[in-house]
Amino acid sequence: MKPSFGLFVLVIIACNNPLPVPVHTSADTTSIIDTTFTTKPVDTEEPGSPTSFIPGYYTGVIPCNDCRNITRRMLFLADHSFHMKDEFNGREAVPQETEGRWQTTNDQLQLLVNNTVTRRFAVTNKGLSELNLSGAPNALYPDSYLSRKTIGADNIAWMEKKAAGIDFFALGNEPFWLMEIDRDKQINFLRVDSSAPTVFPYVAAVQQNGQYLYNLQKDSATMQIIITPQFCTDGMSDNWYEYKVEAKYNGLMYAGCGVQLNSQW
Repeated sequence: MKPSFGLFVLVIIACNNPLPVPVHTSADTTSIIDTTFTTKPVDTEEPGSPTSFIPGYYTGVIPCNDCRNITRRMLFLADHSFHMKDEFNGREAVPQETEGRWQTTNDQLQLLVNNTVTRRFAVTNKGLSELNLSGAPNALYPDSYLSRKTIGADNIAWMEKKAAGIDFFALGNEPFWLMEIDRDKQINFLRVDSSAPTVFPYVAAVQQNGQYLYNLQKDSATMQIIITPQFCTDGMSDNWYEYKVEAKYNGLMYAGCGVQLNSQW
């Protein structure tokens, strides 16, 4: 499939109203596979009642002993890894970031760092409520919940790309760029100063240290892509993505965010 790229697409994305790059598909019907981060309805009759945990992006504001409050952002991926970022409001402090693995036991969500449980949450229909390490309610967080929010994978424009057969989509700014990965055909990379994308034949990614690496070449053009499971914002909208993307094209580095649309790695 050969997408039609152009600068107007970049302008639209910068205005927080991204449109899909048109993709020519074959006459065959393309099946649509549900994204990992689908929304699941829950019973809301009993506030705070237990429910099943759904991976995805969660955020909320929680109390703080020595600052105004803390904005917490957490991304839970289907491979059971998590990324947490705490921003301390009302105090000059560097945001604290934590990575590890998550698991569920009964109605609890447990976060593990270096195979040690460091946090526990009750999974309820109002969101995630932090518990103490023994699993009992935490007096510091009596009515504080982290609620599940829409991320890039839930965006309608990305779903249209998914239906067109795109498996992974990435974008970035400063400078603007777009990338589409079709695992059956090719990898397209468009820069802001180009009227058409560079099209690389698809090669499989190499998994290394939890990252996915692509090394591409076509004629005189070379590109290395590094895709890291880590929550990411594109800096142009409120969308959050589950992957950080770095692309080194002919020696120049491009950074941005990406979303998994179809088949897994």
